[in-house]
Amino acid sequence: MTVIDFLASRPGESFGLSELARALGMSKATAHGVCTTLTGSGWLLRHPVDKTYTLGPALIAAGHAAGARQLDLVDHARPEMEELAAHLGAQVVASSTVGDEMVLLATAGRPGPMWLTFTVGQRVPLAPPLGTVFLAWAGPDAVEQWLDRLGPGATLDDKERLRSALAVIRQRGYALNLEAVANLKLSRALSGRDARRRALAVAVEEFAHEEYLLQELEEGATYRLSQISAPVFGADAAVALALTVVGLPEKLTGEEIPRFGDALLGAARRVTASIHGSAPQ
Repeated sequence: MTVIDFLASRPGESFGLSELARALGMSKATAHGVCTTLTGSGWLLRHPVDKTYTLGPALIAAGHAAGARQLDLVDHARPEMEELAAHLGAQVVASSTVGDEMVLLATAGRPGPMWLTFTVGQRVPLAPPLGTVFLAWAGPDAVEQWLDRLGPGATLDDKERLRSALAVIRQRGYALNLEAVANLKLSRALSGRDARRRALAVAVEEFAHEEYLLQELEEGATYRLSQISAPVFGADAAVALALTVVGLPEKLTGEEIPRFGDALLGAARRVTASIHGSAPQ
């Protein structure tokens, strides 16, 4: 699973056995056994000349089966994403959740900042304070499970602060995320050839110790936002997709931010209507 996750996050690259073992913290013998088994079942392909590994054809059917519903939703969302990206001069990203991770499904518009690149298939842990747009409309059990991922060092105040942020997002309709130093580390963990699950976990954990979730907008204040996210609801009134705007102007005032948020919220609501979804009561 670790080998497949690693290769899936780098679809345009191939890796030798030693590279995979080093990047994933495996012994070379373990990596050889895993790759031999996966190659024999068609989950990996081994190049006949340079002996490097890439994803194999057996994953196509599995991927289509697992992603059919989300990809169908993306087809409905894509026109709105492209129009919104052109209108705001930014990049719009569609993502969903699979288990305890968020998965990037599609992008539209110009790329965001050089240090923050998005690739379809990228996965990020669904851990506080990330993923608020998915949790703001979730049930109490799901919220508590999410809060438990803060780790053993989390205090009651930490959890209450996040619950308050979720309430603000429900009322406003979209989430505002401030620029954070942890963004850079997260991007490196996602895109680096030596990325590992531990590097992702450390980057996500650092978000919990930074001011990341913007709750109240102050008149006359200036903010550096990393992204704005809004939910697309399915027929079951659960969040089916999140649409996220990145590559925003470097500085936005408290008076300017609602223009971007309202535009995103309008697009998300039109996608919800397109898939015959409905927002929860």
